[in-house]
Amino acid sequence: MPSFTHFKECAKKVLSIPSHEESGNDELVLYLRALLTEFGFKTQVQPVGHSIDRLSKRQSNLIAFSSDTLVDRSTRNGVLFINPLDVTIGSVATQWTLTHGNPYSSVSDEKIIVGAGTVQGKLDFLCRIFGASQLPKRSHKTPIYLVGACASQFGMLGSKYVVESLCVNPKSVYTYAPTGLLQTNQSPGQVSFQVEIDAAGKERDSKGYNRCVEIVTTGLSLDLSQKHQSVNSFELLMNLLLDATDAGFDFQWGSLSVKGAEGGIPDLAKVKIYLTTFQFEDFKQFIKNNLGETKIGKFFKVDYSNASDSGASFIPQQLLEVILRLDYEWKKFIEKLNLQPNFTFDQPMSQGAITRIQMKNSGRISLNFELRMMPNHSISAVEKEWKEILSKVSSEYTKMHFQVSKNYAIQGALSEYVISSKNINYLNDAGLFTKAKFPTSIVGLGSMDGHPKGPNEQVSWADLERAIAYYQDLIHAMSG
Repeated sequence: MPSFTHFKECAKKVLSIPSHEESGNDELVLYLRALLTEFGFKTQVQPVGHSIDRLSKRQSNLIAFSSDTLVDRSTRNGVLFINPLDVTIGSVATQWTLTHGNPYSSVSDEKIIVGAGTVQGKLDFLCRIFGASQLPKRSHKTPIYLVGACASQFGMLGSKYVVESLCVNPKSVYTYAPTGLLQTNQSPGQVSFQVEIDAAGKERDSKGYNRCVEIVTTGLSLDLSQKHQSVNSFELLMNLLLDATDAGFDFQWGSLSVKGAEGGIPDLAKVKIYLTTFQFEDFKQFIKNNLGETKIGKFFKVDYSNASDSGASFIPQQLLEVILRLDYEWKKFIEKLNLQPNFTFDQPMSQGAITRIQMKNSGRISLNFELRMMPNHSISAVEKEWKEILSKVSSEYTKMHFQVSKNYAIQGALSEYVISSKNINYLNDAGLFTKAKFPTSIVGLGSMDGHPKGPNEQVSWADLERAIAYYQDLIHAMSG
């Protein structure tokens, strides 16, 4: 078996190869394919086409076979181990203090390794490769398939390709979540909606509102299941501006944007507001009083400037009302879902947020709503109820046009089997394989304490060494 020193070198290399939404994963696939070939695996690369605007077109699944690559579509054979190869981070790279502001470089010492992907599946896939490294050199009855899938952050797109294409047709599946190497049987579901709102009407010019204030809030992005440990930049911003409104300030909104990683809490929000001259100094004092010596002040950056006399486009007031209304309705909807908690999970409640807001122009805005939910909730029922809520809101704002689309939906995996450990409220593709009637287990190195999708994501070398040994034993037992 290859040495752990060799593994460490490979781990550092794997983390240093970007595989996020903008870069694609081609370079990483080529590197891992060469490693698998070195160990004696036969490999295939499956291009994955899509029409997602924010996702690079360079997306592929890497498929490795321990023996014959011929797949019998009528007879299930072999065991599939599948991991995501893509990673996501927040919008604020400077929060990655241990990697000097670069999430895509790896930093390590004698105890830990830090970098994007340590607890999102990349290094677990490497552990599985090393655990199976001797398999092609010995005879075995049951073939093993190792698959690195793309675009997991966008509805498990790569895994869907694997299921629908039947490029492998296994008897059983091991998918990934950071379970501390404890096998579980259930996974949460997730759904993402995009709501575009077009507010017809005249734009107001800037006459009188000639003082511009730009406010940026920097939150802390973590996985949706870690909502209570994260800092939601959108909520911080809205709370400040609502307090300003309650204090009597009259201002117009010029722009609004909110950014966050897929499946994570938004960590960057920006707004431009315009005030009249006579309010300006009072507003400065308001900001100083509310942010100057407070704990939340560190999350804000406020810049002041003059506005152009030529006019500025403002967001219609009714549109702002709708955004706040939908935020309220979304939270109330999630509270209703949580009347049915699932205590077999480490986090028994559904979690969700508005994860992205993008202005198309001053009267048209797009919002992304993401929900991580317990598997006992039906995707179709959730979709139906949310659309009914949106329909009710739109009927109250007759001058606005609402367009609702579903970005993706993944039904959670349920199991009747008794489990020996808590299920992890971390999104994975188990529901896709369960729906296709593949017996599926969820297992992986690391834990949520390693902050997957968050700044300074990390795992210990000891955990990685244990994972290699674990997969070596598991794959040996499964291959026969």
